[in-house]
Amino acid sequence: MAELPLHYCYYLLLILIPLLAAIPLLVLHRSSAWHRRSGAAPLPPPSPWALPVIGHLHHLALAGALPHRAMRDLARRLGPLMLLRLGELRVVVASSADAAREVMRTHDLAFATRPVSHTARALLGDGSLGLVFAPYGDGWRQLRRICTTELLSARRVRSFRAVREDEVRRLLRSVAAAPAPVDLSEMVSAYVADASVRAIIGSKFRDRDTFLRLLERRLRNVPAQILPDLFPSSRLATLVSPTLRLLKRERQDMMAFIDTII
Repeated sequence: MAELPLHYCYYLLLILIPLLAAIPLLVLHRSSAWHRRSGAAPLPPPSPWALPVIGHLHHLALAGALPHRAMRDLARRLGPLMLLRLGELRVVVASSADAAREVMRTHDLAFATRPVSHTARALLGDGSLGLVFAPYGDGWRQLRRICTTELLSARRVRSFRAVREDEVRRLLRSVAAAPAPVDLSEMVSAYVADASVRAIIGSKFRDRDTFLRLLERRLRNVPAQILPDLFPSSRLATLVSPTLRLLKRERQDMMAFIDTII
């Protein structure tokens, strides 16, 4: 048998060496894919089809003012646990009692820390996260203990009974004196706000109406989601959104008003 020229052998080696080097990579890829399918690395929950940049926002936008119905329809197709991408945010939605129980009771510690969004930072301002946004740990447990002892204990709740009864009498007098049908939702909201302010500040607070007006304006200006919250890494989204500047100004007005009380 005739021998191949030496330069042909070099050409064959140049072809075979990359192929031989690729075999371990292919084996590794197939092995990792098999482990993912076998449960070693759990796959994320199912998701609907997504668009570039905005992710799954269009599914909610098409529902108009009723995004919960869009969530319901998606859950019927995808199951009680699904993954949505709202801009840059990855959101896991639990839409059944069993799935919610897994999140809120069985694995509650894994979900105990609330992410701090741009909106929350604009509202908090001074860096204190309070009881709502503080990460789960010793500090949060101490805050909860203080709130339970000083605000929610049976003794403390009984101490505010006179305030609640007086505000209920005022509410009933307002309903009885109204010459036309009244908006009970608005009046009950006013009752809750008045009772809370009197319990916190006192019944002799002369500027209570001003405080309630500032509080109502602040709550009205807090949106469900704003552009910087959906795209937290985008500086452009922060610059073009006026909501953060509005919330910061509202916080400054509220802090200045509270300083006058203190």
